[in-house]
Amino acid sequence: MNSLYQLDPKWKRLLTSDNFLGGLTVHEYVQEISEDYSLKNTAATNTWEHLDPKPYVRTFESTLRELKKLQNETGNEREQLERDVSRQELIHANRVMLLSQKLRTIVNHCAELDESLSTVSQSVSPLGEQLEKAIKRKNIYINSTDLLSHYSMFYQKGHSKELEALRRAEDWELKAKAATIMRNLLLLTKKIETRAMTRSLETTSNIEKRSEIMENELLIEFNSAYRQNDFEKLSRIALILDRLNGGVNVIQSFINQHEYFLDEGQLDHDKHVTFSQTFKEELGNPDCHGPFYEPGIVEKLETIKGVVKEESEIVLKVFEVKSQQVMQLFIQRIYAQKIQFNVEYLLSASLTVSNLAYARMLHAVYSLLHHFSKDLCDFFQNSRIERSGLIVATLEHCNAEILSSKINDLTNYAVLEKRSLESIMTRKCSSFLNAHEKEIRSGTLSSKLLSIPQHVDEADPLASNRSTSGRFTHFNNLFKHYSERDKKGMAKMSDQGYDVSEQQTAEDDKFSLKIVDGMMKCAVESIARAMELIPGHSYQFCLSLVEILLSGTVGSYIECGLEVSFHLLLKSDMTKDKAVNLSHLEYVTKSTEMLSLVSTSIKTVVLPLLGNTSAIKKDVISLTNSFLKRCELMSSLIIEETIEVCSRRFAYSLSKQKKKDFLPRSQDILDQDTLPASEIISDLMKISTQVSVFLKNDNLRVFYVTVGRRLFNILLEHYKKFQVNSMGGIIVTKDIIGIQNAIEPWNISELNDCFATLRELANLFSVQPDLLESLMKEGHLLKVERSTITEYVYRREDFNNESFVTKFKLNLKI
Repeated sequence: MNSLYQLDPKWKRLLTSDNFLGGLTVHEYVQEISEDYSLKNTAATNTWEHLDPKPYVRTFESTLRELKKLQNETGNEREQLERDVSRQELIHANRVMLLSQKLRTIVNHCAELDESLSTVSQSVSPLGEQLEKAIKRKNIYINSTDLLSHYSMFYQKGHSKELEALRRAEDWELKAKAATIMRNLLLLTKKIETRAMTRSLETTSNIEKRSEIMENELLIEFNSAYRQNDFEKLSRIALILDRLNGGVNVIQSFINQHEYFLDEGQLDHDKHVTFSQTFKEELGNPDCHGPFYEPGIVEKLETIKGVVKEESEIVLKVFEVKSQQVMQLFIQRIYAQKIQFNVEYLLSASLTVSNLAYARMLHAVYSLLHHFSKDLCDFFQNSRIERSGLIVATLEHCNAEILSSKINDLTNYAVLEKRSLESIMTRKCSSFLNAHEKEIRSGTLSSKLLSIPQHVDEADPLASNRSTSGRFTHFNNLFKHYSERDKKGMAKMSDQGYDVSEQQTAEDDKFSLKIVDGMMKCAVESIARAMELIPGHSYQFCLSLVEILLSGTVGSYIECGLEVSFHLLLKSDMTKDKAVNLSHLEYVTKSTEMLSLVSTSIKTVVLPLLGNTSAIKKDVISLTNSFLKRCELMSSLIIEETIEVCSRRFAYSLSKQKKKDFLPRSQDILDQDTLPASEIISDLMKISTQVSVFLKNDNLRVFYVTVGRRLFNILLEHYKKFQVNSMGGIIVTKDIIGIQNAIEPWNISELNDCFATLRELANLFSVQPDLLESLMKEGHLLKVERSTITEYVYRREDFNNESFVTKFKLNLKI
């Protein structure tokens, strides 16, 4: 530093308005100007206690003086700048006011000028229109003059050199002009010609010949350019021909010579489309399900899509304005020549296979054409060629027309669909029905159902619907027809050495859930197909298909199975057979499973397909419930008859009871059950073993309860018929215990109570006379009628003894 009273120049330069502090903060600046003194003091004393504050004070005072001086300078500058700003603001305001007045004047002048221009425009506009009309009249006059001149030349000389020159010119615009003149000449000569002037007729003929020559020459050039793929030339020729006669012939020529219609390979392919053997078998097989798309038609439609998409670009280049009309004609030709032919062949070929094959092929073709049309519609909606929706409308119309005669004619499709479903139903159940024809023909179960007054209404679910009843009769006749035909076919195959009795018919002869499942799948397929093909008539038609389904599955197959079950039950003689045989209940079990499958399928598949048609749904539900209820009643009759047969077997076993079985004189026989009891115990075990396999849940429990109650009542009455001594009472109790032990595994408390009661009644035979009164007042005997107890007491061997009379008989209420 120079002095203690003056700042170092390098720090003084930082106290100016141009570079105040040089980017340092106040704290940094103070630290910088104090740093030299700090270093000197520390080096001299090596301690902070002898620090000299004067240099710092003087330096800070100099800094404050410089800051005060800077403050005064900046304050003066600020006041001067404020005065300058005020003066300039006043000047600016004066200028703005002056410019505002000038702008207002300019706006007024513009308004006056605009009004003047409007007036001039109003005056000139009619003149412009008149001038335009005059120009048009002039052009019409010139064209008319030229036209009359050309006509005059044709009238006088038979040709026009000027028109020929235009026609033969290389410039396509001149040729287009020639085409326009030729078209107008044709219109003019048609109006002028008259029989009174023979020359006019000749003139018309000459003009028409020249027009034909011109068109033919252009068509030749067009075909040549088409083969050369010269699209620019094609477009020009198409435009010239459009001016000549609307381009009708050139459009037709363009379509006719397309390679897709002339390709011999394509023509040969169209003539030789055939079904493969595998596809043919699957198409007519009711057990095969899924889309049946013939590979040939799938490939052809894909090829056509590619051709149409590629051709649309060419048509747009060549015909431009008329490209939509050309594409419309091209698509119509595709449908008529390529698609219609194949569709007709596929349907005809499938009809030779079966009605099912025809219905499946009709649906497959409908689905393929729908996707084909949709893909092309999406393509054209996003292309430049489609401007007014004409092409999309053409596609939709052609697609609807191609199958309309097959689908909309309900006498055609509907009849074949019904016949197909009917034949499937009859074929699937014919083997079982043929195998059990004798059992079914008797109709014992149906007759028994009709004989019950309260079940007459449910005996025939189709009786309330005449049309349905008629269809059901037709279904039965159809079944007879197929049954007879199947028998003849099987007999013929047997004569030829084929084995038709084991593998081929073993499964079909059985009462199988698989058969019903197959019927349901075929019916659902038919209903789904009808919903898609004939949506306008599908609901009522689907009701008739449901009727066929129920008539086939429930009315024919399941009911006939129950008839077989009932026949087997009646055929067996329980009183003579050594062992209890309840195998007929297998039909009841399977029929329950089948009915469950039918009901579930109707609820989860058929009803959702019918949409919101509540009336049809109600009819379907009502019809289904009628069929199911009838089968349930038939099943109940079989179970009731089975219980009745078991009861008769119990009674027959008890009829073998000897009068002295309960009057033994020796205790040796106490270790053995009586013969009737042994047989009943054995029968109960066999019944339980078999029934537990065939019946489940509530059905099994009801069967057990009913059989147990019947046996209890039979035993209750049986023991009233025999005299019993004290040892005989033990035998009775032992028999009852044996029967009770056979029933206990059924786990039915009601039956356990019944046989416990019967056991306590048996104790009346063996208890001491003086204990009888107390025995009757405890346990299960409290719930037994006094008359029943009295009858059991009467059967005691000692009932007439004097000691018994004195101890108990006087207390009996006779």
